[in-house]
Amino acid sequence: ELTVFPGATVTIKDSAAYGMIMMQGHGKMGEWNVETPALIRYGQLTNDEFFISEKAARQGVAITNASTTDPLVMLKHFGPENPDLKL
Repeated sequence: ELTVFPGATVTIKDSAAYGMIMMQGHGKMGEWNVETPALIRYGQLTNDEFFISEKAARQGVAITNASTTDPLVMLKHFGPENPDLKL
């Protein structure tokens, strides 16, 4: 889980590729808009799920919370080849 506070921008670096699902809030991740939809209709595209390549993860991904009041919350999920994985 990653939380970015209202109005903040962070750059996150990781050692491996990952998927990301938005749980709360809206803002930007790199050049992409990210947001948590209140309602998803059949066939509608959303901005709440993304895949970050290993190259982008290692370079760092800038995440901006556009809200002045609410946190931006996302869940990141990594595969078993992540070198930071400790079993």
